[in-house]
Amino acid sequence: MGLEKFIDDASEVKITKKSYKDKVDNEIKNTFEKDIIVSPGLNLLEMEEEKSVKKTAISVYFKEEDLNLLKAISQIKNTTVNKTIMNILDTTIETTRGNLPKDFDVNKKAKEYDKRNKNKGNRRK
Repeated sequence: MGLEKFIDDASEVKITKKSYKDKVDNEIKNTFEKDIIVSPGLNLLEMEEEKSVKKTAISVYFKEEDLNLLKAISQIKNTTVNKTIMNILDTTIETTRGNLPKDFDVNKKAKEYDKRNKNKGNRRK
């Protein structure tokens, strides 16, 4: 009598799968999808991988919290922080390039900049 009651209940027992990694990943994904507020036309989560082009190195310094956000977005998109930053800058650079005066010589101005800032770090003492 008493055992039949326990046997019937045993068929309905379900053991839940505890995958905390999946729960955390889903929570992070959902949080980013709901809470990201970016100006129209620029959504970092929709960026696409671009073809490789010749690049030049430059040092850029960020606030730690801003860099952590860029790292988090880069992790979600399975890319690098550099590619994420370039995706942000590409729109601005293309807009600026399109609005330059016809007589504006980008290479000449870049050389003037390099000459003015050459060894700037060595002058600080």
